[in-house]
Amino acid sequence: MTEDSPSPALRSNSVTATFNYLHVDADKVLSAFGKFGRYQMLTYLITTSVGMLFALNMMIMPFITKSSKFSCDLPVNNNRYSAMVGDSCHAFDSQLNFTVKCLSVNGAFYNYSDEKGGTITSDFDLVCEYDGMAEHATSIFLLGGMIVSPFISQLSDLVGRRPLFLVPLYVSVIANLACVFAPNYYLFLLFRFVSGVATASFSMTGSVLCLESVSVEFRSLTPVVSAISWVGGYMLAGVFSILFKDWRVLYFAASIPGILTIPFYWFTPESLHWLVTKKKDKKIQKYINASIAFNKQTISLIECKSDNETSSSKTRTFRDLFHPKIFVNLLINSYVLIVMSGTYWALSLYSTELSEDETTGYFLSGLVELPAGFLSAVFLVMFKRKTVSFYSLIFTAIFMICTVWIPMEGYWEMIFPLLAKVTNSIVWASQPLLYSESTPTTIRNVYSGVVGLLGEIGSVGAPYMNRLTAINKDAPSIVICLMSFIAACFVLLQPETKNKKLPEDIDDFDGGPLFRGCRTRKNKKALEKRDLEAAEAVMVKKPDEAVELLEETIDPERKEDAQEVKEKD
Repeated sequence: MTEDSPSPALRSNSVTATFNYLHVDADKVLSAFGKFGRYQMLTYLITTSVGMLFALNMMIMPFITKSSKFSCDLPVNNNRYSAMVGDSCHAFDSQLNFTVKCLSVNGAFYNYSDEKGGTITSDFDLVCEYDGMAEHATSIFLLGGMIVSPFISQLSDLVGRRPLFLVPLYVSVIANLACVFAPNYYLFLLFRFVSGVATASFSMTGSVLCLESVSVEFRSLTPVVSAISWVGGYMLAGVFSILFKDWRVLYFAASIPGILTIPFYWFTPESLHWLVTKKKDKKIQKYINASIAFNKQTISLIECKSDNETSSSKTRTFRDLFHPKIFVNLLINSYVLIVMSGTYWALSLYSTELSEDETTGYFLSGLVELPAGFLSAVFLVMFKRKTVSFYSLIFTAIFMICTVWIPMEGYWEMIFPLLAKVTNSIVWASQPLLYSESTPTTIRNVYSGVVGLLGEIGSVGAPYMNRLTAINKDAPSIVICLMSFIAACFVLLQPETKNKKLPEDIDDFDGGPLFRGCRTRKNKKALEKRDLEAAEAVMVKKPDEAVELLEETIDPERKEDAQEVKEKD
């Protein structure tokens, strides 16, 4: 049921014919339907379940890009060329006393130890001079999302979350099916690129739609289904790899779950926060009526009225990201996301190397994310967002350096990488929630898009992380350790958002400790004027008014703390 569906009859105790829907507070409406409002939970399940598709698309890659042992098979009736010992890429030409490429010999071919077509490496002959090109299939998927993120996010802020969630979702299904039938590697890369563009689009927009569709009280619990969905896709990729040995059949099996998302078209509503910001009064009314009908619950719209009826109606664009406080916050979150992405994909894509038994290493690497998802929900309820992100990054750094300082053998060598995977999964629950909640609705999606764009630098680089072992076998662990520690320090510079109302526009944005106490010239003059008025009030013996004016000059957070202490007393 979408907000465009016919609205049910209004109940007299919930709304009136004269109520102005442009004056509703989106957070108050969502809270009025309860922490677990059924209509809101439906949106939550839809927007988080698609994480399974993202995981499937990425985690089948270690299985279909595996290197294959091969030899150069020369024609039987051949007296001129002979195979070379230890070099399967060349043959020896006895007439010219020179080596030539294997495939340059008429009738020669690569003979793979596994069945031809088992991986894209053997199917497309990605060996010898093309060795390493299989890695591009993973990177180009992430690169597609990296390039398109700012444009899709800007479009989502302009035309709505719903269309930019559903359209890319269905495009990704088509692109994945096209990959299955790609006749050559270059077309396969093209379809993977399109799939990456679409997958990043629906994933990014879906996370924002999820955040804007649940109540303030429920936000800390959002990682639960997200973790189950992601791990489900992770595990499913492993199961499919056991059942299907041909890469095309495996890829097709991984694409099938996407077809099951077709009914989402009829059940995905638009973001109430976006509707309020864009002043879509009729659609706001339809959303509320749909919620009333689906939840079988009435609410008092008078109690959901916004405290600020003069909210900004400005259309924000990419240029607004260069507002000083917004821009600095964006750079901080971009760096943190680069570290998070690089760490996650480095640990995940090389999970088959964690143990001599590649299947054990892969499944354990995925399974640890499930308890991490539940732990993150508990931590987010108990502690502040910044606290969870900070300590998760610190412990990631500790566990990664332990892989260097405390070498182990056998199955024990997986302990520290798996613990690092747990803490990385926890920060993936807390950090996106932190920066999404702090960003104004008018630029939330374009902000998330740019952060996602820069963050994908870590994802694109992750498949090549293993090449650092050419410098030193511990180099990847040391790099991740240092970058995680710096990221933890940057987290402390962000504003806390737990149990706070989502900011609607840039004027509501909190720049965090870095900007706290900083005043613009205009604000300084206003404060000086208030101080003067307060002093004059004291002189004319108006103490109450003087106290009220003076309180306005106190830092907002200190004022809130003082009020809390007063209430306790």
